[in-house]
Amino acid sequence: KGYALNDTVGISYLEQQYEDYLKGEKAVYFVNADKSLSLHQEAKRGNDLVLSIDIDLQLLLENTIKETLLRVKKMPNTEFLKESYAVIGNPSTGAILAIAGERILAGQIDTFQEVSVNTILSSFTVGSIVKGASHTVGYLNGVIELDKKIKDSCVKLYLNPEKCSYKELGYLDDITALKWSSNYYQFLTAIKLAGKKYSYNMKLEAGEDVFQKYRSVFAMYGLGSLTGIDLPNEKNGMIGKTLSDDLLLNLTIGQYDTYTPVQLLQYMNTISSNGKRYSLSFMKEIRNNQNEVIHTYEPSLLSEVPLDGSYYNRIREGFRQVLYNGTGSGYVSREISAYGKTGTSESFYDANSDGRVDTKTISSTFAMIGPAKNNSYSLAIVTPNLSHYDGVKDYTAPFNRYI
Repeated sequence: KGYALNDTVGISYLEQQYEDYLKGEKAVYFVNADKSLSLHQEAKRGNDLVLSIDIDLQLLLENTIKETLLRVKKMPNTEFLKESYAVIGNPSTGAILAIAGERILAGQIDTFQEVSVNTILSSFTVGSIVKGASHTVGYLNGVIELDKKIKDSCVKLYLNPEKCSYKELGYLDDITALKWSSNYYQFLTAIKLAGKKYSYNMKLEAGEDVFQKYRSVFAMYGLGSLTGIDLPNEKNGMIGKTLSDDLLLNLTIGQYDTYTPVQLLQYMNTISSNGKRYSLSFMKEIRNNQNEVIHTYEPSLLSEVPLDGSYYNRIREGFRQVLYNGTGSGYVSREISAYGKTGTSESFYDANSDGRVDTKTISSTFAMIGPAKNNSYSLAIVTPNLSHYDGVKDYTAPFNRYI
């Protein structure tokens, strides 16, 4: 592109993405016969990149995460908690308004490392937060009967232990199954999708096609596909290669494939927009030397979930009940009239730094849209290794609720 070897060039993230706008133009001189120089063309500085970041919201988010880490680290069962990630966006445009990741440095309880880049580079098992997408699979394939109530229970597959919800949840329809985050409801949906009827100790024998039905819909939401964010080097989550009946059930409740925090944000944005998945962006506009706007961000439609809006009303109602008096009760003021979903996942941690994961931990996620009347903000939080199992303590601090 005509650079000299000593030119300063954007080589990563936003500077790389918008290098062609940000770079200036050098002055051009004529070399005269006496070797003196005559100016032929004035130098021009590069354009200005104006970000969508709300700096007040950004600083508030960073400080809130730091304060919450300090607060929660004083609580029991937090030995392996060291970091948390959060992203705030505009669900209508895909604009990123704030993005933060904070990590407590080892042995320094009040010293933090800024690791927000991990919101696009690191992926996590996110738990039940995906159940809006899982419901979509059931709706699209006609295996969820609207308003039909079933009694929450456990599923026992051949050669596998029982899999249950976190407690007995009583009778549930598709909306209250989201409100109370029923695992059993999702398991039955997956079994029906495989063309079977549940019976105790059954062999499900689900093939790759059933896995693909879930993953293709998840990808339409951004779960398992790149978000189109304007940061080069964005990473996708990990897609599990092993196929088994037990892992299919895990997939439906967010316990198998992994996703990044920005993918969770795009997932919520897509629910907000009735299935239209738009790219994420930090760029608001570009201004020239005269402070004139020469380019503005236009969101790109990446995919669209072929689900009727009436079903989205049911998903959003289930998510509203999550925050009103369900698993997310107390997370958000009822005056805001938001909707969202909590998630809890089993994860693993290398406790002694020997290169092997050896400790079973719990990671926590949360995502929401609010206020519901105008869908102004979307929020996604991922807090890895919040608590752990040791056979005695099972307390999990309400980290994401504090955020």
